[in-house]
Amino acid sequence: MLSSNLVSDVSAADKKLFEDLNHQKFMLLAIQQAQKVPECPFGAVIVNIKTQKVISEGWVRVEKNPIWHGEMTAIYNCPNTDEGFDWREAALYTTGESCPMCQSAIIWTKMPLVVYGSSIPFLQTCDFGQIDIRAQTVIDASRYGKCAIIGGILESECNELFKRAKELSSKKS
Repeated sequence: MLSSNLVSDVSAADKKLFEDLNHQKFMLLAIQQAQKVPECPFGAVIVNIKTQKVISEGWVRVEKNPIWHGEMTAIYNCPNTDEGFDWREAALYTTGESCPMCQSAIIWTKMPLVVYGSSIPFLQTCDFGQIDIRAQTVIDASRYGKCAIIGGILESECNELFKRAKELSSKKS
């Protein structure tokens, strides 16, 4: 079921495609990616909307590069080919609502859908230094393109990841 967070300019055909996706299944896969970095559990998967096959996976890799958030790593890991790959047939699932950088990258790819678990306001309560700009605000401000956004999929499971990360951080302090 689509959330009220869905942007209004999505076609009826796209809405139907988005409703047919198994959001819980793909969010569980994003959670598996997030578990690779328990102290910073931002995981992502990119899925072909039509075939419902996973195209790419990603998790936080900021030790290698500060912009390699889960979403950015998943985008980077997408097939490097001109043969049959179409960003407009992809959806990105992420454990935490995309920051402005990641959401902008998603828009630049022209992916039509992003799905997240934990919201930026929740992430801030767990002491993640999220920029206080919601993903929908970035989408609304874009002149380049739009995408739909669905929030709160497996929210409690994603929230638990970030609560545990906060506990790990406080034990190290």
